[in-house]
Amino acid sequence: MRRACALLATWVLLAADPAPAQDWVATVFPERSKDLGTVARGSKVRHAFRIVNTTNQDIKILNWRTKCGCTEVRVGAREIPPGTQTVVEAVLDTTKFQGYKASGLTLVLEKPAFLEIDLDLTCFIRGDVMLSPGALDFGVVGRTSKPSVALNLSYAGGQPDWQVTKMQTVSAAVTATLQELSRSEGTVQYQILATLNPTARPGFFKDELTLLTNDPASPRIPISVSAHVQAGVTLSPAIINFGHVRPGATIQKTVLLRASQPFQITALTPARGNVEAPRPPVAARPIHTLTVTVKMPSQPGPYNAVLEVTTDLKDEPPVTLTTFATVDP
Repeated sequence: MRRACALLATWVLLAADPAPAQDWVATVFPERSKDLGTVARGSKVRHAFRIVNTTNQDIKILNWRTKCGCTEVRVGAREIPPGTQTVVEAVLDTTKFQGYKASGLTLVLEKPAFLEIDLDLTCFIRGDVMLSPGALDFGVVGRTSKPSVALNLSYAGGQPDWQVTKMQTVSAAVTATLQELSRSEGTVQYQILATLNPTARPGFFKDELTLLTNDPASPRIPISVSAHVQAGVTLSPAIINFGHVRPGATIQKTVLLRASQPFQITALTPARGNVEAPRPPVAARPIHTLTVTVKMPSQPGPYNAVLEVTTDLKDEPPVTLTTFATVDP
């Protein structure tokens, strides 16, 4: 009897061992630290940490803490179903610092276990190059508005022939021009004018403008570019998480399709999974109601279905409805 009790106690202790529960952290958080390199003082540098749910359980973010008052955090989604992913973006404001700077955040998880994850940022802030403002932020803009924003760069490093030799962007959605405003005894003033092109996809847009200089000690100056691009047509909601469902279940959900002007729906196309919606009346109107039906598979596991909605509005891309679910055994 004693031996049986001892074996039972040992089994309970092994089952409660937290070490195996944390084996998933390395795959769920493929990157937990980022060195942003050398940046100009005053710049707002950003990095997006991915959270990829490779487990068979929901991941839920309870809260987060920044490691410095100079850091802002933007969380894509607090609940991440199995088979899906999101990003946690950290923005570091370098205005008040010079030299080596460490920051970041601590992410507090509620599910699948209560756990704290450190996401670290480091950079070296130059004192001889200053940006004002610290980033090229277009704010909230329409997709076809083609807005522009200006940024000033000041160099005071003493190199007489210091200059920006080239500018590079990650995508073709941003174009920029550079103008030298003044030059005197090792100081240079530049102005950068950036324009967001209509090719930018709706949603949160992020890019980076890189200035290449003739300074061999620090030839690259990164500048963050961001915008919230509003589409002409929007779905509400655009993302649906059905949670845990039975195998083979059929679920319906009503969504609203809105625009600033009357329009017609020309196509409803399943892009992934078993999802469909009947076309509403052909009369043009600024708001359409869609009843979406999703058929769950019989096999358990994460499930994802996507429906594309096309309208007759000129130059507007299809709107995407994304659904998630976890089919229980």
